[in-house]
Amino acid sequence: MTGAEMIEARLALGMGRREFAELLGYTGDPQNYYKTVERYETGRREIPPTIARLVLMLVWFKSDFGYVPNLDAGERLPAEQPEIFS
Repeated sequence: MTGAEMIEARLALGMGRREFAELLGYTGDPQNYYKTVERYETGRREIPPTIARLVLMLVWFKSDFGYVPNLDAGERLPAEQPEIFS
């Protein structure tokens, strides 16, 4: 996966870098994982194969079902953006 493909996937999911990183399972300081995604997208850091595969699966899931899954819920529910971001 290239950085441009990751940007395209993130935008197709309708997410900013921070929300996208959280969906991918990054934790810790939001500034750190925001910068990690930025480095992937700009090509300054290679995208790990496991991250590339997860991104592809999430894009396929949204394509098939029309929403991004809420992975933290442990069941098939749509992920909902917190009201503070609306």
